[in-house]
Amino acid sequence: MQKEVFGAVAGRAVTRYTFGNDALRASVLDFGATLQSLVVDGVDVVLGFPRGEDYNVNPGYICANVGRTANRIARSEFVLNGTVYHLTKNEGENHLHGGTGGFHRVFYRVEELTDGVRMSAVSPDGEDGYPGTLAHSVTYRVTGRTLHIEFSARSDRDTVWAPTSHIYFNMDGEVGNAVSNRLTIYADAYTPVDAELIPLGTVLPVAGTAFDFTAPRPVSRTPGEEYDINFVLRGQHAATLEGAHTGLKLEMYTDMPCIQLYSGAADLNVAGKTRQYHAHEGVALEPQFAPNAVNVPAFKKPYLPANTTAEHFIRLEF
Repeated sequence: MQKEVFGAVAGRAVTRYTFGNDALRASVLDFGATLQSLVVDGVDVVLGFPRGEDYNVNPGYICANVGRTANRIARSEFVLNGTVYHLTKNEGENHLHGGTGGFHRVFYRVEELTDGVRMSAVSPDGEDGYPGTLAHSVTYRVTGRTLHIEFSARSDRDTVWAPTSHIYFNMDGEVGNAVSNRLTIYADAYTPVDAELIPLGTVLPVAGTAFDFTAPRPVSRTPGEEYDINFVLRGQHAATLEGAHTGLKLEMYTDMPCIQLYSGAADLNVAGKTRQYHAHEGVALEPQFAPNAVNVPAFKKPYLPANTTAEHFIRLEF
């Protein structure tokens, strides 16, 4: 385990923890429990920033540890046990990735493990509008050529909890074009959305649409083809992503029911690790519950009953 100071946020030092082996090395920050680097056979396959303070801004949620709820909640409200909860609005009238605070902007308590780190924090009752004091953690472990990301949470009141790791991948490294990566998503259906990217509440087959990634193909086939859409997974094998030039291949697994594909269309115009980031620098693959699931009867709900421990995982095999 290697530890080093990696900048500061609000006068507090950010620490970077690096662990793994010659084939796979991960670096994680105690600020936001953020995956800062993931080096596979000498190639860093995730986007990131050169200083800890950059993650306090992070306009694209680059490699953010997201909570309490990933993705969007329509009108920033939901009903639980007959009570309407009003959440912070941070994308127009809607609530995105945990709100104005979010798990990616707090310091975590760190426990060093033999093969990684466990990072823990507490979200107080009412933070960003959510009910319950939520004790939560994310654990990163490297075994062989696999990165394990394990989430855990427990609340003293009934609440909702739907974490994700908002990793931007480029299996070719920081070369400025991730949409040439070849992608397979193991899903036969997707959830169509409105102009605000809120699901309409229906589930449609991908067959015959631009959302059909059941066979490997480049993320974008034509100029201007962009994606920010949720897929309903068949099972735990979520996706395969392969570099067009390096041949490096990622196999992603999760126990969550869906995955979001974002093709990185926005021009971030921020300084990354080795280059200025613009559009299409990375492909975000975010295991999740469906966006706005708390308000859609047909979608699986991310409810967390009081005094019950819930767990989810993402597994990245290279």
